[in-house]
Amino acid sequence: MKKIVRYIQILMFSAVIFLGAGCESNFLDINKDPNNPTVVPLRQLLPYAQLNITNSLGIGPSGLSEPLSSFSHQIVVRDNWNSYFIVGDDFPIQQSWDNLYAGAFTDIRQIINLGTEQEAWQFVGIAQILKAYAASAMIDVWGDIPYTNATLGAENPYPEFDAGQEIYPKLFALLDEGIANLAKTSSLSTGTSDLFFSGNTDRWRKLAKTLKLKLYNQIRLTSLYDDAAVKALIAEGDLMSAASNDFELRYGSTTAPENRHPSFIQEYVQGPQYNISPYFYQIMQGKSTLNPILSGIEDPRIPYYFFNQLTPAQPAQNPVSYRDGAFLSIWFASLNIDPNEGFDQDQSQTMLGLYPVGGKYDDGEGGVVNQSSGLQGAGYQRLFTYANSLYVRAELALTKNTGENAEELFEQAITESFKEVNQIADLAGAPTLSTTEISNYASQVLALYTAANTEKKLELILTEKWIANFGFGLEAYNDIRRTGYPKPFDPNTDNNPFTVLNRSFILSLPYSVTDLQINPNAPAPRNIATDKVFWDVD
Repeated sequence: MKKIVRYIQILMFSAVIFLGAGCESNFLDINKDPNNPTVVPLRQLLPYAQLNITNSLGIGPSGLSEPLSSFSHQIVVRDNWNSYFIVGDDFPIQQSWDNLYAGAFTDIRQIINLGTEQEAWQFVGIAQILKAYAASAMIDVWGDIPYTNATLGAENPYPEFDAGQEIYPKLFALLDEGIANLAKTSSLSTGTSDLFFSGNTDRWRKLAKTLKLKLYNQIRLTSLYDDAAVKALIAEGDLMSAASNDFELRYGSTTAPENRHPSFIQEYVQGPQYNISPYFYQIMQGKSTLNPILSGIEDPRIPYYFFNQLTPAQPAQNPVSYRDGAFLSIWFASLNIDPNEGFDQDQSQTMLGLYPVGGKYDDGEGGVVNQSSGLQGAGYQRLFTYANSLYVRAELALTKNTGENAEELFEQAITESFKEVNQIADLAGAPTLSTTEISNYASQVLALYTAANTEKKLELILTEKWIANFGFGLEAYNDIRRTGYPKPFDPNTDNNPFTVLNRSFILSLPYSVTDLQINPNAPAPRNIATDKVFWDVD
């Protein structure tokens, strides 16, 4: 029954978002062209493509980061995901697949074709970069996908699936094409129809080059890795260089039309569906016995990440599964096992806070959340930030001898991750983290790094990257499969009789069941426990 109710809630949310986006003047700035009703203007197509990509990959009812944040142990959901199980008709799978192909990729194809005809090269270049990014994300979770003949409509309604390892090299070429087109004189500027950078071509160019570095890191254990290309990108120095380069979308706080963060609506308006993973929380507290990698180092980002509706002295509304002071949650792999995990705790459980969804900063006073809490949903969906790029470069420097200093990059990555927290704290009028707090935390982590061997250094980099990416589960899910880090929670070794796991980690996502049913060229359903993507070679 819980799953049915949740599904209905998500359907209602999806309809509100779709209808709201169509008339949101201060968010999408979309208007009909009465003179060309069959030709959608470029400035209308672009924001829809960008929003579809963001919502399909981010955390929210129709986003892949909802289940992936569960599999990477940032959140816990009362669902089969609680035990590494997901199927092709689960809502985020169906919605993300459909919204990426029928929405984003179809719009991108129109932008490229129409933009080329009109010599609107700014639109063409941005569309090519968006396509490369979104396609790489789909390959990373599904492996083989329709690419070459996708979104051709009646010309090819049943596209073949291309092998992921054959598509990846094409994405590097597509990014190069996008960079080249950005350098051309454009007949039309995107202006504010570009929801990410408002048409700033310098930022798009830097993003494209940094995405190339990201993709090379993703395939660094395969024969596709190009050492010379990586070193050339680094030597050129035209990469993301500041938080202003962050590839992120900021939502608004209006309700009519609706443009709030999808997860804020789900959690603060409709009623909470996500629980914060106690495993994640304990690591940030520096007191995890299950994964003591940061033992004794308390993370000052906690009150920005999580909001406790209770004070330590307040009783919960029902018997609890896990509580530590004001923090209340449930464990992964406890569904229908823990006698207390199913109780309603909507006014007691710890919530996603200010940083991930534009929710509420935790001032220690508690209080039941509502739609007026915090930034009221005017938060960010961060897809790939400057801080994230520094973690990628640190990993490459450590493992591939790129000529950069891995420790210095790691320190910069931590510092920039804290600056992202301060950015949204400023917007909310919340206290910001002091320079001393930031440097003390970084110094303690770097002391561990200096004393560690190469493998432990890699684990530290990817654990900090995991923490920094709270609210976007795709990166950690990829890193776990590529490297084994951050170490996933193992319910069978936690000495808790109410957590039992009989399934292995999910190695790839199932295809949309609808696509498997209607496309005669679709492959056999994926075995999520054994079918790896091509770069997962361990």
